[in-house]
Amino acid sequence: MTEVSIRFEARPHVYAELVAPDGSDDQLDFAVLAVDALFALGDGLFEPLAVNVELACCDAEFGYPLREPEPTARFHQLRVAAPPEWVRIPNIWNRLLVARRERLDRAVILDWFRTILAQQECSGSDTRTGWIELIVEAVRVRLPEATRALLEGDGSDGSELPVSCGNGVIRFPVEKSAGELWVAGPLDWYSGSAPFGVRIVNEAGNLSLDLSLNWLPWIDEDGAGPAIGAAVGRLSAMGWDVVPADRKGV
Repeated sequence: MTEVSIRFEARPHVYAELVAPDGSDDQLDFAVLAVDALFALGDGLFEPLAVNVELACCDAEFGYPLREPEPTARFHQLRVAAPPEWVRIPNIWNRLLVARRERLDRAVILDWFRTILAQQECSGSDTRTGWIELIVEAVRVRLPEATRALLEGDGSDGSELPVSCGNGVIRFPVEKSAGELWVAGPLDWYSGSAPFGVRIVNEAGNLSLDLSLNWLPWIDEDGAGPAIGAAVGRLSAMGWDVVPADRKGV
């Protein structure tokens, strides 16, 4: 490996779809499917630093989101209480209600999900509160072993990873945990510098997922690198219908 770089044009994406099992019409059940997919993708690859969720009032019988009425608060974010000081967690919506936890694991995110669904009431007996979108735009990623040779420093905290960006270079601070090296983004001064992005859309239990691959070395000449192939395999094993990563972008 000769460099790590950010790709801005024709970023590869992994797309996947899943239909909730027959008889499942609970919005929290749909949230479980989405959060499990997020952690299947991220296993050994990345950790979310913030999760954003948009709520909607849904038809009580069929579960589809409605334009009106709206929940008391539509936009919610759960973020780690103490992200790396050089990371900017985006506020992707206005009127965003923010909650903080020490760590974002599966149980913590689902407990928060359960709370926001219960707290936001929809008017009318024929509606119920649901969610329509889950977005992750700030992540901590585990660096592949091959990137150690590129580090500026000895690989301990305080080292930096030079990342090519256009005609320049950005130096990302490196964190060390349990013998592994990690970097986090986006940087507080550069919103487009996160290594991955995830968006999951929910339409009455019809889920669609979009994983954006923003950095080499997780992209190779044919699209996704081996680590992404393994992540896609985990997603497929959970029943998702996956479209392999390509270089067409969106």
